[in-house]
Amino acid sequence: MVYKIAQSRDRIFVETLLLTLLILVIGFLIGIQVEQYRTNKVISDYKIFEVNALDLKLQNYYYQIMEDSSCDIAIEQNFIFADKIYNQGLVLEKYEEANELSKDILLEKKRYVLLKTELWLNSILLKKRCGNKVQTVVYIYSQNEKGELTKKAEQDAVSDVLRKIKEEKGNEIILIPIAGDLGLDTIEMQLQVYGIDYFPSIIINEENVLEGFHSKENISGYLN
Repeated sequence: MVYKIAQSRDRIFVETLLLTLLILVIGFLIGIQVEQYRTNKVISDYKIFEVNALDLKLQNYYYQIMEDSSCDIAIEQNFIFADKIYNQGLVLEKYEEANELSKDILLEKKRYVLLKTELWLNSILLKKRCGNKVQTVVYIYSQNEKGELTKKAEQDAVSDVLRKIKEEKGNEIILIPIAGDLGLDTIEMQLQVYGIDYFPSIIINEENVLEGFHSKENISGYLN
């Protein structure tokens, strides 16, 4: 009788162990699937910018040959494009927070950063070509700040201030966040041109460079 009870206990233990392992395996597989879905979603959303990049490049060519009478339309379209990229970037930022940057996502991130850089250069061209008074605020930040809590806190604070300024001023400014440490030659050249060796930094209207955190009032003081 004692033997049968012990045997029954062993059986229950084994069955419980197997059930627990099965649940763990299923949970692990579901976790992998969810993570893969998130990664694919991020990559898919970034790939949308490939068409936008071509569109922006063609706009650049057009700005160089257009008549002065087309300036108003060109400026309006540049604003629409800038807001579109900015808003999509806010969505992608949320995805990034939930995912490590895999090689595939990092590649798409680099394409996105180059797209925003081209938007910046187009905005500069429009200023010169059309006497456009649109103001540009380029936020250069570090993509590789994970593990540096002080740096992350500083960048989060700067991002929050700039977001509030953008919400307040709307189409009076074009806000362009750019990761400055992805090893892109075009970005490195811009960093050298503006003498930037610290992240985060803010370039206002291609004239003033502010390093680190600055208050909303201080930054707004450099805007017209």
